[in-house]
Amino acid sequence: MQSYRHRRVGLSLLLGLAFAVSACGSTAHTAAPSSGASTAPSVSVASMAPASPLGSSAAPSAAGSPNQADQSVYAAIESQVEAIRQLSAKDTVKPVLLDSKGVSDWLTKANAEQTDHAAMANESRLLIHLGLLPAGSSLEQMELDLQAGQVIGFYDTVSKGLYVLSQSGGVGGLEKLTFSHEYTHALQDQNFGLDKLATNTPDQGDRDLARTALPEGDATLVMTLWSANNLSLGELLAIAGQSVSGPQADQLAKAPAILRETLTYPYEDGLRFVQGIYNTGGWAAVDKLYANPPDSTSQILHPELYTAHVKPVALTVPPVPTTLGSDWKLTMQDTLGELQLRIWLEGNDGTGSGSSAAASAVSSWAGDRIGLYEGPGGQWAIVLHTAWRTAAGRDAFNEAVQQTVAALGSQYRICGDTTHVDIAIASSEALVPEFIACNTMG
Repeated sequence: MQSYRHRRVGLSLLLGLAFAVSACGSTAHTAAPSSGASTAPSVSVASMAPASPLGSSAAPSAAGSPNQADQSVYAAIESQVEAIRQLSAKDTVKPVLLDSKGVSDWLTKANAEQTDHAAMANESRLLIHLGLLPAGSSLEQMELDLQAGQVIGFYDTVSKGLYVLSQSGGVGGLEKLTFSHEYTHALQDQNFGLDKLATNTPDQGDRDLARTALPEGDATLVMTLWSANNLSLGELLAIAGQSVSGPQADQLAKAPAILRETLTYPYEDGLRFVQGIYNTGGWAAVDKLYANPPDSTSQILHPELYTAHVKPVALTVPPVPTTLGSDWKLTMQDTLGELQLRIWLEGNDGTGSGSSAAASAVSSWAGDRIGLYEGPGGQWAIVLHTAWRTAAGRDAFNEAVQQTVAALGSQYRICGDTTHVDIAIASSEALVPEFIACNTMG
């Protein structure tokens, strides 16, 4: 879950750029959009980083400007990206070059100034109780470490600064590719206002993820189209070599699934979503998305739900039971959404049949709400209410979640009706009936 912190629009990870090589080398192509825009290649994506606006007070500690020759290279990319995306710049945006320490310093300073540290600690405990993070983990520190080890560029929607990782200060294939992605964010911001997407709303984690997928999928598609026409084979192979192996790849592979998959989702699934819209209506159709952004990860994963205007069902969690006394509190609440419920059901089997089964079990998600309750002496409880579009979907989730919850080793109860499944998990058996009043479902 990603609530109570900024979702950074415009961070690019090294690993994610590998997809450009496979995209450009693909012989398959999508159907041309009806508007006559350029045809997009069929893309096989790897992974990229998350995204969100950061304040201008988070200035990088190491920065520089491209030399005059390299400035002309970046200027050429600006013109090429504007032509591909069919958007014009309203203000000048020039890249600032950072070394790896500069990137790390920027992220660390931004995190210190803009993160609700207490809320992040609350979220850490929730994810630990759900089995999504190891005991004693700090979600805040794990996210910061993961980003600092992989980010190669970002666009800051507050200061309007654009930063590119360049250890040598020069411009190679990787720097060019990164700039094409980040410059697309600048165009989006100038033409649509990325702050209007509200991707950092407390207790709306699923909606934040969905809305982050829009600009990231858009920028990733532009980057793919740009690289197909403007990078040499040697540059593409060099990027692929940096992306698929080494410490960055190992770091991402070892990260907990809840971090890894929510980080890559805006780029992988966001690309598929935006590309589908582009294929049928061109950039004009993509532009319209910013005035009516998606409201759930389900709408990104199943674009037909977005086009049919299927909105999430609003659910609530109960107040603290009066029988528990004033020492108890509802520490936090949020919406997990289809994506994060799928990750929860996947457990340690995030590939192959396990992933497929989990995706099937949550495919008819209609809505959910989760709450973390805490009391004296380390006591805790979690309540999760879920709604499903069909009885069959409810049954599929119920069957899958029974195994997931049983494996946690905590006390629990699961109940519901034909289109709802409600779950209570607690630190002791006596607490469970305080939060859920029903018989266990079969």
